[in-house]
Amino acid sequence: MPFRFRLALSSYFLTLSAATVCAASTPQLVLAPESERAPQTSQVPALDRAVTDFAGLASGSYYWPEGLLAEQLIAGLASRRHRQQQALPGGKRVLSSYRLPNGGSERSALLVDDSSGEVLAAALAHRECGVKSSSTGCRDDQHAVLSIFLRPGIDRAQAQPLVEWSRTVPKEDLDSGKEEKFEKTEYTTMDAAHTKARPITRPKGFSQAVPLYPRAVLHYTGQDALSDAKARRVLRLQTVDTVEQVLAFYKKLSPPLEGIQSEADERSGYVLGSLKGIAFSVNAKVPRDMPAITNIEIEIAE
Repeated sequence: MPFRFRLALSSYFLTLSAATVCAASTPQLVLAPESERAPQTSQVPALDRAVTDFAGLASGSYYWPEGLLAEQLIAGLASRRHRQQQALPGGKRVLSSYRLPNGGSERSALLVDDSSGEVLAAALAHRECGVKSSSTGCRDDQHAVLSIFLRPGIDRAQAQPLVEWSRTVPKEDLDSGKEEKFEKTEYTTMDAAHTKARPITRPKGFSQAVPLYPRAVLHYTGQDALSDAKARRVLRLQTVDTVEQVLAFYKKLSPPLEGIQSEADERSGYVLGSLKGIAFSVNAKVPRDMPAITNIEIEIAE
């Protein structure tokens, strides 16, 4: 039986069990520990890449304020103890788990096409721990939110297995110890309008002359950690593009950077130079626990 893809989460591979490779059997995905991953540290797991292909640069406040949707979906699949899979008719499968260390109150699920390896739909069960909740805290288990994201062409009926998944969390896995209740369920179709980068508002004092990587969003939690003084010359972004793509953009600026210097390794790299008399550096780095995401820090020299 031919298998055209190998799904993997950021902290483990989902591989095909040799015992199931026969003409009469259904492919079953089994978990292999992180230590069995390929030795190339820069390799992006196939399922992580499928998630970023699905979500693009969509962002929102689900587990944390205004973060990339792809990162939050992957984070919600992190708990090894709670990883589950469910084979469905038509060659589809639901993969799910919890976010660490927050238990069942924050969890993700993917509806995957076994033949193509594409994510058809995804779901986040969450408490809206975002910008608007920062002063009042997150929602509780009795006022949960289910956010479902649909690939264009996939309707709500096809994503029903994700709704059914949302009802299966044991109350013992929730902070309250009570049965979870969803106050609202929201659906989003992941068309171009939702997967493209949102305009970035520069911090007060950050020069307009410094070009920003066009396929990136504000790294809200990273930027929020800066002091007001440092935020005037440092901007933190995130993208689903690679370090190489980020550096290539700055190397090909027109007019070109003056005094340009650049270096890169498997997981990080930088470009520095000056433009219109303003010296700045761009550092791009892949987080070790999130290889499908690239963090970007643009710093204007003092």
